[in-house]
Amino acid sequence: MSIAIRRASPTDDRQEMRELLKRNLPDLSMVGFDWRYMQNPAGRARSWFVYPQSESKAVAMASVFPRKMYVDGREMLAGQVMHFVVDAGYRSLGPALLLQRATFDGVNSGELDFCYDCPPHEQGMSTFLRLGMRPSCELIRYALLLRSDEYFARRIGKAIWTRPIVAATNFFLSARHRRSLMRGLEIRLHEGRFDEEFSEMDRRVSSVGEVRHRRSQEDLNYRYRGNPEFEHRVLVARRGGELLAFAVFGVESDGIGSLVELFGREISQVGPPLLDAIVGICRRENIPALCGYCVESTELESVLKASGFRPRERPARVVAYAKPGGATHRLLGNGIRWSFSRVEWLG
Repeated sequence: MSIAIRRASPTDDRQEMRELLKRNLPDLSMVGFDWRYMQNPAGRARSWFVYPQSESKAVAMASVFPRKMYVDGREMLAGQVMHFVVDAGYRSLGPALLLQRATFDGVNSGELDFCYDCPPHEQGMSTFLRLGMRPSCELIRYALLLRSDEYFARRIGKAIWTRPIVAATNFFLSARHRRSLMRGLEIRLHEGRFDEEFSEMDRRVSSVGEVRHRRSQEDLNYRYRGNPEFEHRVLVARRGGELLAFAVFGVESDGIGSLVELFGREISQVGPPLLDAIVGICRRENIPALCGYCVESTELESVLKASGFRPRERPARVVAYAKPGGATHRLLGNGIRWSFSRVEWLG
């Protein structure tokens, strides 16, 4: 069967886009559709439909969401490939390759400096391998167990004889060492909007030799104050009133705490106390575990390990595309460090 591809509009094709996403990603919330596709301060999403030429109904779709990034100290406009879906009857390399090449269009035309995708497994890597592309890095999930009730219930069940084991383990977990704060460090919940001091801190944190998201007040207000899908809480660390760092966390649908990002200056010293504060909140709210995501050999990995987090699975790889022969292509292919966490992965 012959297939074709065309651009999709989040306004004109809104209903068909939503139906295609619901069929293939049933757990994806549609509450944030407009927020994701049309309200992004970096620009509106670019989307494509694949459809059989004998009919007009779309059977596959992919979107690229603009992201303001820093690459080796330079601000760039990137695109994150997301919502890559193909209906069950059309899951062959043909539609997938057609869509994958379409997601490169903005880079090849010069509208984007580069784009990246975060496939979660080998199947998701198949189109990239066909195109001769390899991951730039892998994300690792780190976990800190805070309460053992659910852990033991899944493995040995709930019975009277298990109660002493659970109680002893919970006592051990609650006795985790709490570090003393840096002299003069103050950690508080940040409930208002993000202002210029966050933009200033973002500019002061070096991005030389690495790839990371920009964190201006505009980006943060969109991501955390305008987000209708996920409730975020923000802790800030200050010394003498000066903003040093912030941490963002929330609770996933399974009840597990999720560290969305930890960012700032002097992060190796300020990060552990911020994590301790989050752990304290999770304990008071009976959240059984806290997870964080990072790439190996980054500062965040060191902070998570120092705070007792342990590595688990690798939930995503990062595969980047830049225009062949260009300066960005050479830069990304030259062993640059990808400082990615949950926010760079899931948007």
